[in-house]
Amino acid sequence: MPRAGKRIKGTADERAEARERLRAELLSAARSIARESGGFDGVTVRSVADRVGYAVPIVYQYFANKRALLVELMEAGFTDLAERLHGALDAPVQDDPLLEVAWAYWDFAVADPHLYRLMHTLPEVPFGTADAPEAARSCFEALRSAVAAGAPKLPEAVMDDDAAADLLWAHLHGLVGLMLDGRIKGGAERGRALLVDLTSLFRATP
Repeated sequence: MPRAGKRIKGTADERAEARERLRAELLSAARSIARESGGFDGVTVRSVADRVGYAVPIVYQYFANKRALLVELMEAGFTDLAERLHGALDAPVQDDPLLEVAWAYWDFAVADPHLYRLMHTLPEVPFGTADAPEAARSCFEALRSAVAAGAPKLPEAVMDDDAAADLLWAHLHGLVGLMLDGRIKGGAERGRALLVDLTSLFRATP
């Protein structure tokens, strides 16, 4: 029997911590259901509530509807990706920031493909404008920095300051998409290896 939405007791700090834990549980439940059902189309408010052992109304205390839950998951995904991309820039293993960022991008998508797809397909989320999610803009800044560090001549050959990063993002996203759809020879292992050649194309700009 699901637990009812009982009032959280304790001090103000304890109540806040308990609410954050439950919120995290709900988000984690949605991701688990997506992995098991093949995507976020299989996630419902009821399935999330059932997974954490609460009645449905508890979910609505934290999220107005399923879309609100998915938006928060999308933002969390971009936050995680931004941290990985900036981390790759700050501590490159092979002193090749362009390749390190490409690998970090690839590894994130492979680790949770359903979340990656959600981040790039959720309707009515602005990109390429000031209204884009802050974490998504941070990801783009990491790509800009990677191009500036790894292929410094490329921005001189494209139409504006964002074009080089757009091109890198388009190549990475395209290669990831082909791999996730099972449409590239050799699957994930060969796809990741192709990132060496992909980034070489950017560095080859005269």
